[in-house]
Amino acid sequence: MSGELLRRLARRALVLALTLAVIGVGVGTVQVAARWRAEAAPIDTAPVGMDAIGADVAAELDRTATLSSQVDTVAGQIGDLGTAVSTAQQSISGDSENAHALQKQLDQAQARLKVVQKQLKAAQARLDALNAAAARQAALNAAAARAGSARSSGSGGGSYEDDHEGEHDD
Repeated sequence: MSGELLRRLARRALVLALTLAVIGVGVGTVQVAARWRAEAAPIDTAPVGMDAIGADVAAELDRTATLSSQVDTVAGQIGDLGTAVSTAQQSISGDSENAHALQKQLDQAQARLKVVQKQLKAAQARLDALNAAAARQAALNAAAARAGSARSSGSGGGSYEDDHEGEHDD
């Protein structure tokens, strides 16, 4: 039995040695692969240090404060613009009311103008009629004066005006 025991022990030792060899080869392979990987992709820039991160944070905080101040300024300007727009709307509303009132006055004035123009046309027509009557009367007066002068030179009587003193057309 001692031969068989030796074979078993030898077999177990061999399995154990081969297992350790496989594990060793695996670890060596991983180390070689890691080295190749590190050589193939070196880090070009060094990692950022805490001082740089602190400076960046301070710069961003300063920028945040500046932007916040600008936002507050813009909010104030927007408020001022809102007030100006409200005032402009009130002014437009007042101007619109004034425009409507002025339009109403204009319409009334135009209506009065039409009435006055009609009256003026009627007055012009009456004036033209009076001028025509005056022209006819002047022609009649001139004809009567000629007839009266012809009578006075021939008959020795009075003038036309003396004969027709009470016959005025008013």
